[in-house]
Amino acid sequence: MCSLPMARYYIIKYADQKALYTRDGQLLVGDPVADNCCAEKICILPNRGLDRTKVPIFLGIQGGSRCLACVETREGPSVQLEDVNIEELYKGGEEATRFTFFQSSSGSAFRLEAAARPGWFLCGPAEPQQPVQLTKESEPSARTEFYFEQSR
Repeated sequence: MCSLPMARYYIIKYADQKALYTRDGQLLVGDPVADNCCAEKICILPNRGLDRTKVPIFLGIQGGSRCLACVETREGPSVQLEDVNIEELYKGGEEATRFTFFQSSSGSAFRLEAAARPGWFLCGPAEPQQPVQLTKESEPSARTEFYFEQSR
């Protein structure tokens, strides 16, 4: 578990109450009960090296030992989990841009924009049991809105 006092843990849910969970090294969206697994507790820490008015955050899983990163692929920007400690990212700040997401509110939901790729937002897949991905959607939609349920 992350030892920093400002770390917060959340279960992040998709609009239809499907939650984020991990399987085979990927962060998926689905029904953890039906998929026979547990919703992932996501550790969130701020990125102090970027503009705080944009609410820059790091998203870590497995106690903060793996973090969500924006990466370039042949198909365009994507996200993947990497073995990077969230506390090290917190201490590093600005050079950790590819691990940073800007959190903006949309009513009671939140959108997460990749700091490394402005205009690209974390989104749920069209089908359950598929990885989260990035999309270039300018308007909020059910696919790009997430709900944060505080966890202990």
